[in-house]
Amino acid sequence: MNRIFRVFRAFRRLMWALIVAFMVGVHNFYKQEMDSPDSIVNSIEIDKEEEDSAPKD
Repeated sequence: MNRIFRVFRAFRRLMWALIVAFMVGVHNFYKQEMDSPDSIVNSIEIDKEEEDSAPKD
């Protein structure tokens, strides 16, 4: 029984690692590739506006 639990736990950790690796590596890569150049420019402009409107110390 204990051996089965160890194998199941190892399998579960492996599956979790593969899911995380997929989400970090593949999913984010394709999500960035699908962004249009206009949306990238808009997000840069919004970031600049937020930095400019931030209170200066």
